[in-house]
Amino acid sequence: MQYYDMLHVLESPTDSSMAVIFIISLGIIGLVLWFKKRKQKVSKTQSDKPKIGHDREWTSFEFVQHLIKYPDTPDEDFVMMYENLLGEDNLEKDMESYWKMKIGEDKINEEQFKKIKKAFNQRFKKIRKKVQAKEKSDDIIKWAITNKEDDRVKDKKN
Repeated sequence: MQYYDMLHVLESPTDSSMAVIFIISLGIIGLVLWFKKRKQKVSKTQSDKPKIGHDREWTSFEFVQHLIKYPDTPDEDFVMMYENLLGEDNLEKDMESYWKMKIGEDKINEEQFKKIKKAFNQRFKKIRKKVQAKEKSDDIIKWAITNKEDDRVKDKKN
């Protein structure tokens, strides 16, 4: 009987509150580990996206592939990529050939192709406009830096 009384003493409310604290602690540790793992997974997917260097040259095909794979890339990055475009601007041609291949593989249908083509062409147009605007502002800045005050006054008179 004496052994039974000792076990009864161990089942006091203090011991059950310790068990609750232990379970809550395990839950908190589990959540912390889950958030840590999720953060690593998110940073890994972000790091999978290639870095867009200022001096990296892009072919039209690579440009289109990047747009397809990473459509959420900011326009500023695409402007920089477009400025470093090697060869001719064949964006529409490369885009069409890629999506027509997907039609051939039965991945998309003609209606989806038309929607995709329209969306891509709008994005290309937007990027080209931004590149033109940047080039114009660069030209203005270069003119302002290279011309003296006297030259500016002469230009205004003409």
